[in-house]
Amino acid sequence: MGFRLGNLTITAVEAKHGIKLLDEERETLENMRQNDAQTIEEGKFHVFDEPMTMFVCDSAETRAEVIKILSKYNSDIKGQLGVGFKED
Repeated sequence: MGFRLGNLTITAVEAKHGIKLLDEERETLENMRQNDAQTIEEGKFHVFDEPMTMFVCDSAETRAEVIKILSKYNSDIKGQLGVGFKED
Protein backbone atom coordinates (compact mmCIF):
# COMPACT_ATOMS: atom_id res chain seq x y z
CA MET A 1 0.00 0.00 0.00
CA GLY A 2 1.24 3.50 -0.82
CA PHE A 3 1.42 6.53 1.38
CA ARG A 4 -0.23 9.93 1.34
CA LEU A 5 1.05 13.31 2.46
CA GLY A 6 -0.46 16.67 3.27
CA ASN A 7 -3.28 18.33 5.10
CA LEU A 8 -5.27 20.59 2.78
CA THR A 9 -7.88 23.06 3.92
CA ILE A 10 -11.04 23.44 1.87
CA THR A 11 -9.83 26.85 0.66
CA ALA A 12 -6.60 25.19 -0.51
CA VAL A 13 -8.62 22.50 -2.34
CA GLU A 14 -10.58 25.25 -4.11
CA ALA A 15 -7.39 27.05 -5.15
CA LYS A 16 -5.59 23.89 -6.27
CA HIS A 17 -8.50 22.58 -8.33
CA GLY A 18 -9.91 25.85 -9.68
CA ILE A 19 -13.35 25.70 -8.10
CA LYS A 20 -15.34 28.20 -6.05
CA LEU A 21 -17.71 26.68 -3.51
CA LEU A 22 -20.68 28.53 -2.13
CA ASP A 23 -19.99 29.92 1.36
CA GLU A 24 -22.43 27.44 2.92
CA GLU A 25 -20.75 24.49 1.15
CA ARG A 26 -17.29 25.66 2.21
CA GLU A 27 -18.43 26.05 5.82
CA THR A 28 -20.05 22.59 5.82
CA LEU A 29 -16.89 20.95 4.48
CA GLU A 30 -14.59 22.90 6.84
CA ASN A 31 -16.71 21.75 9.79
CA MET A 32 -16.36 18.15 8.60
CA ARG A 33 -12.59 18.35 7.98
CA GLN A 34 -10.08 17.30 10.61
CA ASN A 35 -6.34 17.92 10.78
CA ASP A 36 -5.37 14.55 12.25
CA ALA A 37 -5.26 11.72 9.73
CA GLN A 38 -4.53 8.92 12.20
CA THR A 39 -8.09 8.25 13.36
CA ILE A 40 -10.89 9.80 11.36
CA GLU A 41 -13.74 10.75 13.70
CA GLU A 42 -17.41 10.07 12.96
CA GLY A 43 -18.80 12.42 10.33
CA LYS A 44 -15.32 13.76 9.49
CA PHE A 45 -12.65 13.49 6.79
CA HIS A 46 -9.00 14.39 6.20
CA VAL A 47 -7.74 15.85 2.92
CA PHE A 48 -4.36 14.61 1.67
CA ASP A 49 -2.40 16.54 -0.95
CA GLU A 50 0.02 14.02 -2.43
CA PRO A 51 0.26 11.99 -4.59
CA MET A 52 -3.20 13.41 -5.46
CA THR A 53 -5.87 15.30 -3.56
CA MET A 54 -7.82 12.70 -1.61
CA PHE A 55 -10.67 13.18 0.84
CA VAL A 56 -10.53 10.19 3.22
CA CYS A 57 -13.83 9.97 5.07
CA ASP A 58 -14.81 7.97 8.14
CA SER A 59 -17.71 6.20 6.39
CA ALA A 60 -19.65 5.72 3.19
CA GLU A 61 -22.28 8.15 4.51
CA THR A 62 -19.75 10.95 5.01
CA ARG A 63 -18.29 10.17 1.59
CA ALA A 64 -21.76 10.53 0.03
CA GLU A 65 -22.23 13.93 1.70
CA VAL A 66 -18.86 15.19 0.38
CA ILE A 67 -19.59 13.87 -3.12
CA LYS A 68 -23.03 15.53 -3.07
CA ILE A 69 -21.34 18.91 -2.56
CA LEU A 70 -18.37 18.42 -4.91
CA SER A 71 -20.24 16.71 -7.76
CA LYS A 72 -21.78 20.03 -8.86
CA TYR A 73 -18.26 21.12 -9.79
CA ASN A 74 -17.19 17.99 -11.74
CA SER A 75 -16.78 19.81 -15.03
CA ASP A 76 -14.75 22.61 -13.39
CA ILE A 77 -12.34 20.56 -11.27
CA LYS A 78 -8.78 20.69 -12.58
CA GLY A 79 -6.48 17.77 -11.82
CA GLN A 80 -7.24 14.63 -9.85
CA LEU A 81 -9.46 14.75 -6.79
CA GLY A 82 -10.71 11.62 -5.05
CA VAL A 83 -13.20 10.90 -2.27
CA GLY A 84 -13.02 7.61 -0.42
CA PHE A 85 -13.59 6.16 3.00
CA LYS A 86 -11.52 4.18 5.43
CA GLU A 87 -12.76 0.64 5.99
CA ASP A 88 -11.79 -0.86 9.32
